[in-house]
Amino acid sequence: MRRLLLVMLVVWSAVPGVASAAEGLHSCSTSIDGKAASGRCEGRGSFRLVVSCEDGSTATSSWLTVFNGSARTRVHCRSNAVDASIEQREPRFP
Repeated sequence: MRRLLLVMLVVWSAVPGVASAAEGLHSCSTSIDGKAASGRCEGRGSFRLVVSCEDGSTATSSWLTVFNGSARTRVHCRSNAVDASIEQREPRFP
């Protein structure tokens, strides 16, 4: 029985594990203040802020890449901002 448990432990430790929390974006948030909208994320990955404006247009930030830290961006509409969301993409790290 001990041998079986030891073999299972060795096999289990050799299998790739689940990615750690630092390998992805988390704690993302958005806020709207009149014509401006802000977005922020923590972790590791790439994101941009997409904002819908009252006049029907859309404002989009450039892509930001975070390396185990946090980043914040802000965009403006010509009219009032009505909705903001974070768009993420797969990280492309060297």
